[in-house]
Amino acid sequence: MRGTFFITTLAAAGLATALAAPAFADEIDDIFIAALEQEGIPFSTAGNAIELAGAVCEYAAAGQDKTQIALEIMEPAGWSPEQSGFFVGAATQSYCP
Repeated sequence: MRGTFFITTLAAAGLATALAAPAFADEIDDIFIAALEQEGIPFSTAGNAIELAGAVCEYAAAGQDKTQIALEIMEPAGWSPEQSGFFVGAATQSYCP
């Protein structure tokens, strides 16, 4: 009986952890998008902005510094240098390890 209770409790804890991770990711996404909106940075969709944020992390992991990344994404996104710099900063703080 005690073994069954332990296994049930362990399974419930594992399920709670698995469900919490996506909820935490959604919260980060929401905060990131809200920061972009508050700063007035235009983007086509939240999904595209989050995807670009992931690319920012890939560029950083490949050794590019934040200024290089901001310059690389600025023109295609149609952003000013300030907007691009803010985006890179917000992306790295929100998503990059």
